[in-house]
Amino acid sequence: LIHISQKAEHNYVGVNCGIMDQFASMFGQKNHALFLDCKTLESDFVPVRLNDYEIVLVNSNVKHALAESGYNDRYALCQKLIKLLDKPSLREVSVEELKTIKSEISESDYNKGLYVLQENARVIECKNALKENNLHKMGEILFQSHNGQSKMYEISCEELDFLVEKAKHNDSVIGARMMGGGFGGCTINFVLKKDSQKFQQEIKKVYKEAFNKDCSIYKVKLDDGTRIINKT
Repeated sequence: LIHISQKAEHNYVGVNCGIMDQFASMFGQKNHALFLDCKTLESDFVPVRLNDYEIVLVNSNVKHALAESGYNDRYALCQKLIKLLDKPSLREVSVEELKTIKSEISESDYNKGLYVLQENARVIECKNALKENNLHKMGEILFQSHNGQSKMYEISCEELDFLVEKAKHNDSVIGARMMGGGFGGCTINFVLKKDSQKFQQEIKKVYKEAFNKDCSIYKVKLDDGTRIINKT
C-alpha cells in the first residue's frame, strides 16, 4: 500500500516524493516518533515524552504546489551529485567526498548537497535526544534544521521563516521548523502547555500585521496510524 501510494504521487501527481508520509500514515504509533531508514525501510519507534509541552502547528496558509515548485528540482540535483560522485545515493557520501566536486558545481548546488548530509546527521542526533528524553536538545536541532532548509536547501519562504523566527525568540517554545516539502504550509512548534494560548494569540497577531493575512492554528497529538476504528 505504501509503494502504491508513492507510485500514484510519482506517476499521476508528478512529484518525485519519498515514502515518509505514507509510511507514517500506515505505521504511526501513539506517543512515538518514527525513525525511518528510507533506503532499507527498517524503522524504529522512539518514545516522545512531551511532559509540560505540546505540539502546535501553525499554517502559514501559503499554498505549496510541490509538483510545480522546486521539489523535483531538488530531487534532480541529488541525482546529479551522486552521478558525479559515482555513488548510489547521498547516504554513501561524506562531506570530504562532496568537497572533491565543489569546483565542478555551483556554490548553491554544493550547499544543497551539504545540507542533505548535515540533515541526515541531525536525524540521528534528534533520535538520540528523544531516546534520552532531552526535549531541549531536540528543539535546538529543529531550529538548526530549519536554518538549513531556508539558507542552504532553499525550500522555505518568507512566511515560514517569519513564523520560525518568532517562535525562536519566544521563551515558551523550545523548537520549531517548517514541515513537509517546503515553499509554504505549516511550521511545527513545541510549546509549553501553560503558555500555549498566549503563544497562539501572539503569533496570529504578528503574522496578520506582517503579511495582512491570517495563519491557522492546529493542536495535534502523536497517534496510531491507519486502522479500523469501528467494526460493523
